[in-house]
Formats: sequence, C-alpha cells, structure tokens
Amino acid sequence: MSTQSCVLLVLGAGLSRRFGEDDKLAALLDDRHLAQHVLHIVKTLPWQQKRVVSRLKGAWHEAYDQAGFQRLINPSPERGLGSSLALGITGLPPQARVLICLADMPFITPAHLMGLCAASEAEPHLVFATSAPSYRGPPAVFPVDSLLKLSPEGEMGARSLIRTAQLLSCPTHETIDIDDAANLKAAIQAIRK
Repeated sequence: MSTQSCVLLVLGAGLSRRFGEDDKLAALLDDRHLAQHVLHIVKTLPWQQKRVVSRLKGAWHEAYDQAGFQRLINPSPERGLGSSLALGITGLPPQARVLICLADMPFITPAHLMGLCAASEAEPHLVFATSAPSYRGPPAVFPVDSLLKLSPEGEMGARSLIRTAQLLSCPTHETIDIDDAANLKAAIQAIRK
C-alpha cells in the first residue's frame, strides 16, 4: 500500500488562540476528543513511521501513545508552526517523504490520504497537497529535503511549498478544520446528521 512509503506526521502543538483558554484538541466532538478523530482515520493505514508533535500536556495524548506514535513535544509552541515542522522531521533522511496532517481536521478520509501517498510515490520529488473549491493545504506530502529548507520560526510553516504543490482534490467538507467554538458546534451538528 502506498502509505507505507511515507512517514506520517500529525501536527497538534498549536496554541489554539481562537478557541479560547482550553485545548481545542481535547474538546469533545461526538464521543471522542477532536485529535482522536484524525487518529481514528490514520491508524487504519500502514505507515513507514508514525509521529505526532504535541504540547507538553493533553488529554488526547494517551490515545496516540497507545497507537504506537512517536510523540515529539514542542516545548515552545509560541514560536509557531515552523517549530513543530522542524521538530517533526528531526532525524529523517532527506530522501524520505512525509505526509502531514493537522490534528484539528476530523473529516479527512483514508482514501484521500492513500491518493496523496500514491501520487507522491509516482513523483517523489514533488509536493502534493489537498485542494477544494476554497481550500489549498494539508494533508500534504513533502519530500523531507524541501522541508529542511524552511525556517523553523513563525507561522508560515510550509505555505510557500503548498503554493506550488501538485493538487489532489477532495470534497469541501473533508477540509474543515476546527479553529473556534463555532466551528466545533458546526462539526458536531454535521456528525449527528
């Protein structure tokens, strides 16, 4: 299966400023923590390695530990997404490929992730990202050597690479991420329909 050729990296160390004081990834979406929805999706697939970048404490961490993820703790999440990316690829060879998922995207599907990995397997030197009518971003597959050129500071992350990425489309509802309480409420309503 194509996902076996990729390292999986789930990013979950953000400060969730728009969500308020609470850790949004620990918020309940239906019957599980928000971060566990992505876990439920990705754990059905075989990966070369499984990594998650998190903050020091989180109610959702144990589930990732039990699923065999290497948990990398970002001690300075205020430095931005770049710091989580740099930490997440630590020690990986430049020729490796990494599929990056965000822990706050509960509706992405295994089929879409497999499609991204298959496209990357055919052209391993290119970046492949997700697109929908008003969306371009992760999940995305990157050659590690392209990520090594990025700044480990700030919120830009891999946006410069995604701007020129090859795109794999998916339905708009799969690209929903939870940034604030209103997003969470809408996601709960969508799940219960």
